[in-house]
Amino acid sequence: MSELQELKERVAAVSNNIHHLKIDDKLLKRYLIAFRSVSEAYKRILETDRWRGEFGAAKLTIETPGVKRIHNTRICTILEERDRKGRPVVVVTVRNHSFQNRNMDDMTNYIVYSLDSLCARCQKDGLDNTCIVFDMRDFSLTCMDYPAIRKLFQIMSDHYPERLGTCLIVNSPYLFNACWMIIRTWIDENTASKIKFVKTEELSPYIDRDILPKDL
Repeated sequence: MSELQELKERVAAVSNNIHHLKIDDKLLKRYLIAFRSVSEAYKRILETDRWRGEFGAAKLTIETPGVKRIHNTRICTILEERDRKGRPVVVVTVRNHSFQNRNMDDMTNYIVYSLDSLCARCQKDGLDNTCIVFDMRDFSLTCMDYPAIRKLFQIMSDHYPERLGTCLIVNSPYLFNACWMIIRTWIDENTASKIKFVKTEELSPYIDRDILPKDL
C-alpha cells in the first residue's frame, strides 16, 4: 500500500470528526511531502482541522475589523494575474507597514485571511501553491516586524504546508541583511530553498513585470 493510500484510509476513518478542512489527494500529498511520514501527516491534518475551528479561520472576511484595519494599510495586494507557472501572486509592500502601529491579533487574522484567499484561488485553478513577492523598496527598520514574519512562517509551516511555491524578495537593501540572518533561523531548508533575492530586472523568469505595481 502506498503512503498516500494509507494516509487516505486513516483520514477517511475519522472523516466524521473533520469539519474544517477539504480533504482531497492534493492536500494529503502536501502533508506527506511536508511532514515526511504517514503518522506525522495524519497528526498534523487533525491538528490543522482543530486549529481552523478554534481560530475561526473560515469566518474571517475582508469586513472583519482586524482584517480590514490591516488591509487598509495596503501592505498586501493579491493580483488577478498569475506568475509564469500560473500560480496566484500576492505582493507585500513592506514600506506600508510599521510594527509600531499594528496589533498582533489583527495581523494574525489578516495573515490567515490572506492565506485562505490565496488557497481559494489555488483550489479554483487546480493548483497547489502560490507566489509571494516582497517589495523591499524604501525598507527601514520600522518596517521590520519580526513577530509578524515569524507568525507568517509558523502558520504556513504548521497549517498551510507546501502552499509556498516561490517567495521573491525584490530590491532588498543592505540594511536587511542582518534582519535576514535572524529570520533565516526560523525557516526550514525546504522553505528556504524557495526564497529568492532578486532585483527588479531579474523578475522576468518568475513573473511578467507588466502585472506588477509600476513602482516595484
